[in-house]
Amino acid sequence: MKCLMFLIFISLFSCAKFAERAPADKKSDRHIVFDIDWTIVSEIKNPNAKNLKNKRVIEVEGIHYYVSDGLEEFIEDILSHKEMKISFYSGGPESRNLALLSKIKLKNGKSLLDLAFKVLSRSDLVEIPDVPAGAKFADRYRKDLTKISLQLDELIMFDDTANFVIENSDNQSDHVFFIGKAFEYFETFADTRGKSGEYVPHSFEQWLLQRNRMFILNGVFNEAYLESVNSGIPLSESLKKRELLLNLKSHEWNKYSEQQFKNRHKKTMLSAKEPALDCHMSMELFLKN
Repeated sequence: MKCLMFLIFISLFSCAKFAERAPADKKSDRHIVFDIDWTIVSEIKNPNAKNLKNKRVIEVEGIHYYVSDGLEEFIEDILSHKEMKISFYSGGPESRNLALLSKIKLKNGKSLLDLAFKVLSRSDLVEIPDVPAGAKFADRYRKDLTKISLQLDELIMFDDTANFVIENSDNQSDHVFFIGKAFEYFETFADTRGKSGEYVPHSFEQWLLQRNRMFILNGVFNEAYLESVNSGIPLSESLKKRELLLNLKSHEWNKYSEQQFKNRHKKTMLSAKEPALDCHMSMELFLKN
């Protein structure tokens, strides 16, 4: 009997010590990084009275910016998961970046600056060696995502430039979600009439896709996050799979982007292939509301 009691005591003691040594069930941090210019905001080249009345237009250091539709909801969804962190990495000057982020606020009154894990700016870019001083800015500098976190498997950056990161053993381009080249900001598609150029949307569908990118990316994030949690694959890998499905570099809607838009709005998506003229007007009115 004494031997049995002794064995039970030893067993309980060992279990207690094991439990004491066991690591806490704490999720490691995961990171979503946003570029700023032409990703979360678009510069308004020639602001008019109509632009300036829009509540989504902010002014920073004499320049007016339109805050991307759906951005606040996207940020809220990301931060609804306790282990998620948001950061911002822009080639813009620090003073501008901080001022701009302080003016974009969520429903709880907190600004993006208040909620940011890190804000990296022009001084945080890495200068590429052996590049002539007169070369383009995008050829001389790169972003270094390890300045946000060394755990890149759980980090992804949404950016309108696909190759603006350093390339080394970290394979940083594998952690950039390319959202497609940005077009200039136009309040409505009708405002593009008489305009031409590489950065002018050529169709209502292209204009509409740009206006709704954040809603679409929000749906993609939620889907990828669930897959990552349930399957154990890295968040960056799950998101990169969906980058291919969206194919935003084409500037065209597809079945996957339409579905993600539906998921976020819970409304019937108008066909992006052959919308009628009255459908154009209906969607523009919907976006204003």
